[in-house]
Amino acid sequence: MADVAELQKRVEALELRHHGSQDKVDEAMRRARLAVEDAAIYSACWKFVPEPYYTWPLSKRAECLGATSVHNLCKSLLLDNQKAPDSAQFDPTYPKHVLVVLPYAASLDNKLLVNAIRALRPVKDRLEDNSFDFRIASQDDNDRLTGYKHNSVTPFGMADPNHVLIVLAEAAASQKFIWMGGGHVLLKLGMAVSDFCRALKPVVANISQPRADFDVDNNDDAI
Repeated sequence: MADVAELQKRVEALELRHHGSQDKVDEAMRRARLAVEDAAIYSACWKFVPEPYYTWPLSKRAECLGATSVHNLCKSLLLDNQKAPDSAQFDPTYPKHVLVVLPYAASLDNKLLVNAIRALRPVKDRLEDNSFDFRIASQDDNDRLTGYKHNSVTPFGMADPNHVLIVLAEAAASQKFIWMGGGHVLLKLGMAVSDFCRALKPVVANISQPRADFDVDNNDDAI
């Protein structure tokens, strides 16, 4: 029994080292890491940030991550189309849920998002604008579909990826490298945009506007 306990301790220590964690590794972190590794994303970088991270201005967060610009820092938002019915049959041209990935330097433009999704159908089959009403998804839906808690959402390793359309903002796609949540509130995941697109095959569209109030030295929401 002692040998088994010692072996378990060694396995846990190896897992901590593999994840670069000082604390225990949870299921969400394993799921995110496995999805990235299964996709053979060799540009992936994982970085734990200190607890004061979310009190820092974006310029300091970028410096902490080694990002070349604050425009590399992205957030993932799960949206609920309240006009779309709940259905077991997923239709990417009329999705109930959309995960948008966009930089903090930009704000989501709902009209542009609707236009981008409508354009997935031939003109003669396109739905009317009033078939869409995107709102931030409930915490319950976020937990159920992404499998990640607030501030830790990543498009990789989602709990139910088959019912979520991933849309990458052109403002993010225009960067060579982006950072996003990594499955834990203090874990960030960075990678080449080309690898992101190869692995997830997102819809890439103009869905955002530059933020008029954007200031790299002001605090912002977490990523």
